[in-house]
Amino acid sequence: MMLLGRGRRDGMGCFSATPDAVLTALAPRVALWLVGGLLTVAQAPTLLSGAKILFSLCLVLAPVVLTQLLARLWAREALWPRYMAAALWCDWLVLFVMLAVITIVAVLVPAGIGVEHSVLILNGVIFAYNLWLTWFVAWVGLALSMWRALVLVLVIASVIMELGVLSSMLPPHYSPWQDFLALPSAHATR
Repeated sequence: MMLLGRGRRDGMGCFSATPDAVLTALAPRVALWLVGGLLTVAQAPTLLSGAKILFSLCLVLAPVVLTQLLARLWAREALWPRYMAAALWCDWLVLFVMLAVITIVAVLVPAGIGVEHSVLILNGVIFAYNLWLTWFVAWVGLALSMWRALVLVLVIASVIMELGVLSSMLPPHYSPWQDFLALPSAHATR
């Protein structure tokens, strides 16, 4: 993970190319989704809670499904298991980057940078690193051109954005980006 997270291609060789490797890498996400779903329902057994759980499941599975379809389309199916295992494990690096950026931002806030700017810095760095890491792992893992790897990133991001829009349009009108950005929702102010 650390090799890929630093932009080193040889890190891909550290991952197995088997269906079991993909399932093993996916298991912690599914476990967190199950625990989060149970806690969400226990806290507020509402239709909105169900929408949150369904949306989070889409966040877990969409990249897996979309990349498999693109790998098939681009004749990279044989490379997909190793790529997917690496991509799923490397996503955990984003948490470590987030912790490092939070530490830096915590130092900057007392130095005069406002909370709003700090949140923008934090989200911007994490977003940029996540996009770059997704692109790099796809580029190396699926042996794609730089442009096809970019298309893969854009497809995943577009589908996730569209799922968020769809979720906010359909009842119970769950707006996931408010939760993500910790913005006050219309439901909380009533």
